[in-house]
Amino acid sequence: MGARAFVLLALVVAVGGTQLAVAAPVPRVERYAVFEQSFRFSTSVTNRWEQVKLDVRLRAPSGRALAIDGFYAGGGTWTFRFAPTETGRWTWTARIADPAHAVTHRGRFTVVAGRSPGFVRQSPFDRYRWTFTNGQPFNAVGVQDCTVTVYTDNPLTGFGFDGGQGTPPRWTSLEPYLTTFAAAGFSLFRWGPNNCSFGLYDRISPGGNVYSLQGGAYADRLMRSLRRHGFRVEFVLFGFKPPFPAASNPAELAAIERYVRYVVARYGAFVDLWELMNEAAVSTGWYTRIADYLHQVDPYHHPIGTSWSRPDLPEIGFGSDHWYETEPDLDADRVAWQHLRGEQARRYGKPTLVDEQGNSGHNWDPTSAVRMRLRAWTAFFAEATIVFWNTSATKDYAAGAANIYLGPEERAFVRVLSRWMRNFDPRARVVTATAVGAAGLRAYALRGPRDYGLYLVDGASHSETVTGARVVVSPARAGRAVWTDPSTGRTLASARVAAGRQTLTVPAFTTDVALRIAS
Repeated sequence: MGARAFVLLALVVAVGGTQLAVAAPVPRVERYAVFEQSFRFSTSVTNRWEQVKLDVRLRAPSGRALAIDGFYAGGGTWTFRFAPTETGRWTWTARIADPAHAVTHRGRFTVVAGRSPGFVRQSPFDRYRWTFTNGQPFNAVGVQDCTVTVYTDNPLTGFGFDGGQGTPPRWTSLEPYLTTFAAAGFSLFRWGPNNCSFGLYDRISPGGNVYSLQGGAYADRLMRSLRRHGFRVEFVLFGFKPPFPAASNPAELAAIERYVRYVVARYGAFVDLWELMNEAAVSTGWYTRIADYLHQVDPYHHPIGTSWSRPDLPEIGFGSDHWYETEPDLDADRVAWQHLRGEQARRYGKPTLVDEQGNSGHNWDPTSAVRMRLRAWTAFFAEATIVFWNTSATKDYAAGAANIYLGPEERAFVRVLSRWMRNFDPRARVVTATAVGAAGLRAYALRGPRDYGLYLVDGASHSETVTGARVVVSPARAGRAVWTDPSTGRTLASARVAAGRQTLTVPAFTTDVALRIAS
């Protein structure tokens, strides 16, 4: 939920022939929601993006002072946005100026407690995972899609959606797309300009940056809709060709910094994770300077990644891997485990976010849904997060990195996983698990002071029923052990179990089965 703010004015009303001045109501906004304030300003400058400055000073209920920027929103309008982190009454002063004159506005708003748990942060309990500001775990399955005008006139109406094999591509618009994927349990959305998407800037230059009015408006709508549907946002600043990659000219770097400052001002209140660029590499000096500058100007201190991944740099907070592969479905969990546990970011004690994942060669085949399910479940047990790049307008899409088809079957699998891992013990760590009684079993386990989880996969067959299997578990507490079918969410068996090391009989299952012991 957000708040649409307004300039505080005195209202004049007539009561029995007498004029009374009545103060306009103070806007209310929930904690971590987006407060927005716009102003009209007359100017004759040629570059309204950079020759007019909107400087905002905010004072929190605690007395803490913050400084943020506003941005040009088109026409004669400038806007600032802010996501407050304290409840109580805030005040603000906004100065908007061009070289010829300046105007100052003042206002206030009240922040009330809401349902938001805050922004996404590296977990204080497990450095490879994410939590929210309040410590609640953020165990996400993510999605990305194209936002381009190749398919329709409006990039927010061209989302591929549940197309068939051998049939014309099928499209839908933003709202039904997000409604469907949010209901399926997807909770992270990755987006950035110029990566199968519209752009945000027309020019980044030492002579003056010019940003896209239409692109900015599209991104405004996208960010608001993502927030409204409960998605967390990974925002990529640049696409495949970041400007001035050599980082040798101070004026060029200053132009990049001005763009970074603009993006933070316009979208930072909606964002949880930054990514500097997509599948590109620049000089170490570029990374260091721009990431450090982003840390300085971001009032929310969102974690920063980049692709290609550079977790070795202290300014980078997580690894951003891209992984496309079409492995045999019998090997999907094993391949995922080896890939994710071998990620470079782990060597630096940082989370791994595979923010592009899919198949190679073709977006869909008869076993791709099962592969996706096995990858997603294994990622949770491997302490990693996956964002699947969806191309579901058709099942006939073929390319080198073909992405993945996320249709009704795949979404149903994610819905089961999302419900299963909701509020799973954030202190749980990877432990060794042992399974016996059938050939080809592979077991993955997590153990925390509150919850114990186990994921068991049949690596020998995905069609035969496994019976007679047993697993050795070691929950920290006694609790109820519930066995779940990851393909349907159906409970296969449940029983009370004691704390400590013990052997449990696995109910009959096909392909995979999950166990959660909760006290």
